[in-house]
Amino acid sequence: MSMTVAEARSEIKTLFEQADAIETRYPDGDITEADDLKEVKRLLGEIDGLETKLATLEDSEARRNRIAAGIERFGQPPGRNFIPGAQLKDIQEGMTVSPGDQFVLSREYRELKNNGRFNSALTRVQFAINLKDGTSLILWKNRLASEQKTLLYGSGASSGGAFVQNDLRPGYIDILQRDLVVMDLILRVPTESDTIEYVREDTFTNAAAMTAEASATTGTSGTKPESALAYSTQTSAVRTLAHWVPVTNRMLADAPAIRGTINGRLLLGLDLELEDQVLTGDGTGENFTGIINTAGINIQGKGTDNELDAIFKARTQIRVTGHGRPNAVVLHPNDWQVIRLTRENAATGTLGQYLMGPPSQVGAITVWGIPVVESEALTENTGLIGDFRMGCTMFDREQSAIRVGTIDDQFVRNMQTILAELRAAFVVYRPSVFTKITGI
Repeated sequence: MSMTVAEARSEIKTLFEQADAIETRYPDGDITEADDLKEVKRLLGEIDGLETKLATLEDSEARRNRIAAGIERFGQPPGRNFIPGAQLKDIQEGMTVSPGDQFVLSREYRELKNNGRFNSALTRVQFAINLKDGTSLILWKNRLASEQKTLLYGSGASSGGAFVQNDLRPGYIDILQRDLVVMDLILRVPTESDTIEYVREDTFTNAAAMTAEASATTGTSGTKPESALAYSTQTSAVRTLAHWVPVTNRMLADAPAIRGTINGRLLLGLDLELEDQVLTGDGTGENFTGIINTAGINIQGKGTDNELDAIFKARTQIRVTGHGRPNAVVLHPNDWQVIRLTRENAATGTLGQYLMGPPSQVGAITVWGIPVVESEALTENTGLIGDFRMGCTMFDREQSAIRVGTIDDQFVRNMQTILAELRAAFVVYRPSVFTKITGI
């Protein structure tokens, strides 16, 4: 008959107790009765057999448990939230965890919350959460899209009021936010320095030509042409991008709402400003020098051309002057609307079909085979086309942190401040692989 692990352990314990009862009758250690000695040896032999069987049973049980755990783990949908009671140390290698989840699972936050530090108006708290290695606040995709006011506060009898929900899962509420896609085009590289020194390619004069064999030992006969490459050493400082929001202590004690605040508003705000800086930063003060304001990029005016012709001519400048391969066209949504709604016979009473395809057309948005990226960060009537992968790089300092503290008179108002910041530098290596389109 089959035996379980528990039954085997119980049987072994019973046999040991029987052997021990015999041993206790001989305090001197020597068993003088032959029958008792034979019985103890029999019991120990039976125990040896059961221990061997127990090892097999335990191995089988461990194997079954591992299989069941694997089915449970990998049967969950991707991006699932951690169940209440999880801790930051439980995060497995390779798991993608939002900064908000890392904040509420951190030891510092959990200890303060469990000790009731957020429940008293007399408590003054200040702490910082260092995010997991490799975590960047740049382009965190899983954002909570919930409407929130400037000051986040709780109301009603329970903490956080309407924000208190069972296992709130951020990321599924639709709100009117612009899509962040420009940063998807740009190569991101980590750095451990506060200054990036790089070599910028200013000009490239290609004099390559077919060369005849020399017919004389003097003069220019057989001389091969010389091309010219002009480089300059440039530096770009790592800049700090940060902002904060005030919250009440009740809200700070409400982990799901705080996680949503960090993911859905603080990180979103950083991404919006980062996109503005990359495209149109003016280079003054702590601002990046954005692509549009980088010296040496190509300029293509619309002039008497239509928008589509101007884009193609801008693309040609990159191919001929910069020797690059454009991989995106960035347009303000209003400018893209003009292009997308262009009809075949706009000058006649019969407008005809849409040039860019019927409204029911699905698939990637492209113009001349190049993906179109809509961005409100770009000034209206101005377009940008370029080889973003070859021409520029974002250096991520990767020292992102979420900090909590008290400022000004928040101590007497039972409030705290949550601060999110990142440090990064932006570099345009090859200005000639970008073209600014004006007058669209």
